[in-house]
Amino acid sequence: MPNGSIRPDGCIMKVTMLGCGTSVGVPALGHAGWGDCDPSDPRNRRQRCAVLIEINDKVILVDAGPDIRNQLLPLGLKRIDALLITHTHSDHVAGLDDLRAFYWPDRVDIPVYATKQHSVDILARFPYLFTKLADSPSYFVPPMKMNLIAANDVLEIGGCRIDVFHQDHGNTSSLGFLFDGKFGYSTDVIGMSDDVFDRLAGIDLWIVEALRAAPHSSHSHYEQTFAWIDRVKPKQAVLTHLGLEADYKTLSAICPDGTKPGIDGLVWTL
Repeated sequence: MPNGSIRPDGCIMKVTMLGCGTSVGVPALGHAGWGDCDPSDPRNRRQRCAVLIEINDKVILVDAGPDIRNQLLPLGLKRIDALLITHTHSDHVAGLDDLRAFYWPDRVDIPVYATKQHSVDILARFPYLFTKLADSPSYFVPPMKMNLIAANDVLEIGGCRIDVFHQDHGNTSSLGFLFDGKFGYSTDVIGMSDDVFDRLAGIDLWIVEALRAAPHSSHSHYEQTFAWIDRVKPKQAVLTHLGLEADYKTLSAICPDGTKPGIDGLVWTL
């Protein structure tokens, strides 16, 4: 576990990379398989992107893709205090239903934070999680509550300041998050504004997308992400949303100093 620094108020932020894989994971089903990734290297086995932040006795989850149950089971968590949604592509929200179990037995609503656009999509796909439907069983209580957020909002969850920022994601958009001015999370992104780079400058840890070597219309590629890292100059940078082309050893060899590919299960204390 990488060592971090204790915050001035004595609280420690724990960050867990639950998954760092592309939308189909690594390996993928079918003929794609491992792609260019060495199947003998366990660092190449990647579930879909998600990250967990634990701070001030609060548990904050970012995204809930189709792997979320298997990602969270080993941690033994008893609750989720907030779920932040970057965007609503299936690899980031398809596991939302699995989080129902955290509602039991205390029956405390799970707060979900999403943009207005993304909330419409979520409510259309998972209406029963937020509203009691006419055909719902009599005993069923919707376990989640939707909270609308937007880029440039500042949230406070359990004493943790969370800056919300806009990210260009090709033909759509995603949200990035900055936690207590120390940890930044930027997945599924092809571009960001100058003010976002300024806000991220010098942070302790930046988890940022680097899909593959070749440019992509909606995902950042190695060269671009490395340029972003040089601009932000975080103390540590970790690459996420890694594609089938992103062999761990090969990618590690070209990473700038202070930068490394992600590995499912990595943990930091900040």
